[in-house]
Amino acid sequence: MSWCDKLASTPTIGFKLTPHFAPVTTLLDALSPILDRTVKDDAQKFTLEQTTSEFAAGFNTEDGYKYVVDHAKVSVSFNHRIRYKNVSGGPPIMEMLSKPLPFTSLLPQVSEKLIEATLLLPEVKKRTINRVGIVSLTLISIEDMPPGIRRFIAYLGRPWKGALENFTVQISANLNKTSEVSEICIHQLVMPEDKDEKLLTIQFDWQRQFSSALQVRETELKRIVADAQKDALNYFEDLAEGSRFDEVLLHSPDA
Repeated sequence: MSWCDKLASTPTIGFKLTPHFAPVTTLLDALSPILDRTVKDDAQKFTLEQTTSEFAAGFNTEDGYKYVVDHAKVSVSFNHRIRYKNVSGGPPIMEMLSKPLPFTSLLPQVSEKLIEATLLLPEVKKRTINRVGIVSLTLISIEDMPPGIRRFIAYLGRPWKGALENFTVQISANLNKTSEVSEICIHQLVMPEDKDEKLLTIQFDWQRQFSSALQVRETELKRIVADAQKDALNYFEDLAEGSRFDEVLLHSPDA
């Protein structure tokens, strides 16, 4: 079982494409087949997201899938959705609308939805893909942290003998570079100051940049996504296990 499964992490996956500036109405019209499927019993089961650009659109479905599109990027995330539900003779209760699933079950579903949305974009056959990214988002208590994150935070706290009350850390690291691709990961850890919100937010944003732009074709998208899922998951597992934060290994001659 993946550490992302154990920690109830949620995924995002996205593409960066060559730019095409289409107004929000055009974007929503292109994605209307996805929106149409959410309608049940004449009820609209999605909400439109606020955007800051007239060339961007976004919506969130009740079953937990959030789509964001702009002139150069398209992404799909899974986020838990809940609502208040009135009950007879008692106070309202919270109803879960989305179905919680392990990260490794959600990631393929999110990937399929991303590919579908990408192929629906305006003028997509004239565009190319430059980058794919996969994000793992986790909320967790200090006690439940995987060993790798525990070691990393302990290392950060050494100048203060481990006494870190709250912190925001962001590190962008180069992982791999070849003639065909370059890979980075942006690591972000946030421990809030609020004593009532003592959950650590961990976000790993793994990205693969292509040296040659790739055509937007279904078979190519599936290949890109399959390779990215495998390599991103391997890296997330490596971070959680913690060998790269082992000081003995770091100071070994072969490190």
